[in-house]
Amino acid sequence: MRTAMLFVMTALILSAGAITAETYTLTSGGRVIGEAEVAVSPRGAGFSVRTEAVSTEGGIERTIREQATVGGDWLPTDYNFSIAEPSGETRATVSFDQSGATIKMRVGMAQEELKAESTTPLSPWLEDITFAGAVMLLHRANLKNPGTRAEYAVLLPLDASESRVSLEAVEMDGELLKVRGRRSGGWSFDALWNPETKTVLQFEVAGNFEAEIKHVGIGEVAERPQGYNPLSKANIDDRDLMRRVGNIKTFRANMAFNFGQADAERLFLNHYSQEFAGEITESRVMGEVEVKNLAYKVTNSPEWPLIYPLRGYDEIYSMPERGIDSDDPQIKARAERIIEPAKTMWDAARAINIWVNRNIQYDAVSGGAGETFKIQRGDSRAKALLCAAMCRSVGIPARIVSGVLWADGPMDHTWLEVYLGEKAEWGPMDPTLDEGGRLSAGHISIWLGTEYPPVMAKDIFFESERIE
Repeated sequence: MRTAMLFVMTALILSAGAITAETYTLTSGGRVIGEAEVAVSPRGAGFSVRTEAVSTEGGIERTIREQATVGGDWLPTDYNFSIAEPSGETRATVSFDQSGATIKMRVGMAQEELKAESTTPLSPWLEDITFAGAVMLLHRANLKNPGTRAEYAVLLPLDASESRVSLEAVEMDGELLKVRGRRSGGWSFDALWNPETKTVLQFEVAGNFEAEIKHVGIGEVAERPQGYNPLSKANIDDRDLMRRVGNIKTFRANMAFNFGQADAERLFLNHYSQEFAGEITESRVMGEVEVKNLAYKVTNSPEWPLIYPLRGYDEIYSMPERGIDSDDPQIKARAERIIEPAKTMWDAARAINIWVNRNIQYDAVSGGAGETFKIQRGDSRAKALLCAAMCRSVGIPARIVSGVLWADGPMDHTWLEVYLGEKAEWGPMDPTLDEGGRLSAGHISIWLGTEYPPVMAKDIFFESERIE
């Protein structure tokens, strides 16, 4: 269901020549209902556009994400979005060509493939709190003088239909150009556009929502939460402790913790080397967890470089996202040099894991991949984000796993998994402890995702631990 809305964006910098990232608060009726982010960064000869909005109304939380890759002409080559809410999740991946667009849509467990045919190039247009579509068209039109106009065909991906959006330069406001946008069907917006710097300074969408910008730096991630307690530098330097951690072959324990409703989709309790048996309700996990030090089927990974496209995974794990700056040209260049000798996909991933372990000094600081690459130090989360960014930058899908490392007790810890094709599937790597293909059974996985764990190790109850 599309909702009318109002964005008021002040000093929203979307320069086509630089990496930018901005966050803004969402308000409705003068009340803050959430937060959103937009990021534009160079990618090859074009750009990557990412938006995310999280809002809560009537006690119901909704998260909307968009990711688009565009060429230098701001025409999209691929686009994906997800809408997550308590009633379920909608995901779509869109590929564009000269004849239109192909949409692979998943609503809950149902999947379908749709085709939208068009005689003119299409741009995506998801009418909601995020606004990647409007950003792309403003850059594509690049209007300079009052009275100039442009009109484009757009794809409405939720129903695979085509519509049209017209842009009109209305008047000058100092050095800024007021641009009015209208879509057939009633959706409308006004923007203040700097034709010299190609920068959006203000953005208003007619409706019920308001947004006020607040500046953040590119690559900046959420603040370290209170109670987050990963390994310390002293722990890493304690060889006896690290030997005990690395030698855990089997870990069993009764485990229990409470979690919020919005965190349920991040739970990651059962996989190849871990089994959870117990009760999972809307707000509580309680049962027995068993982790084994098992070798994954990483030797079944395909030859490298790939000679055929990967299948069987969510393409979101190949895209840049907040904290995983896989579109950073320096990160990509370094990763490409690291994997030059690789003969298989696992060789390439493992080489990146080893490089991060040896070249990023362990320290109790946690930032995004870009920041970690720059300062060359970070904790387990920072190392995992950088490792994932390097893998994604060269075409190896990667996802972040967080949970507990049993180091004479539970400690917060982060590692990652890389997708190695349909035969090998997901293989684990820990760039902090230099483990890959099989992890010590002290790794108890709880969550997936780049954000900090919503429940810290200190809040997870363990009893009757049996360690072999």
